[in-house]
Amino acid sequence: MRAWFSGGSSGNEEERGKEGSSLLSDWNSYAASKEAEEGITTVFGFDLESAARSANDTVTGTFNVVSKGVRDLPGNLQSATSSVPSGKAFIYFGLFLAAGVFFVFIAFTMFLPVMVLMPQKFAICFTLGCGFIIGSFFALRGPKNQLAHMSSKERLPFTLGFIGSMVGTM
Repeated sequence: MRAWFSGGSSGNEEERGKEGSSLLSDWNSYAASKEAEEGITTVFGFDLESAARSANDTVTGTFNVVSKGVRDLPGNLQSATSSVPSGKAFIYFGLFLAAGVFFVFIAFTMFLPVMVLMPQKFAICFTLGCGFIIGSFFALRGPKNQLAHMSSKERLPFTLGFIGSMVGTM
């Protein structure tokens, strides 16, 4: 037994003949005999074309069931998708957000170090940046929705504080 683990020979010819066959060679001979019995000549041991066709039919059937279920929904689908922003809204959101980040970046990198000498330049850049960032969310959600969101009961004090600080800075 030790010889089997170490890979050496045990000295017994009968055992050596028995041990000469490996698991892989046994499997290959079994697979070859099965293929000969069943007449299968594929590489994988099963009909790959019919398996792919069956998978395609399953996916197509599932897709048809799901799309039929979506088409049969009542008018709620239109109302659910009406809150999704359009491509144009995303473009405006990106532009306003980029402009806001740019102005805030300029305020902190150029005018914060010299704030003692030119505080109005820092205030203008920072306020413009904050205004553009808030404007980007107005562009994304729409003015009515954003105003309703900002003026809700739990957010109203923060909204008033933000607007007051922006006006006070100018």
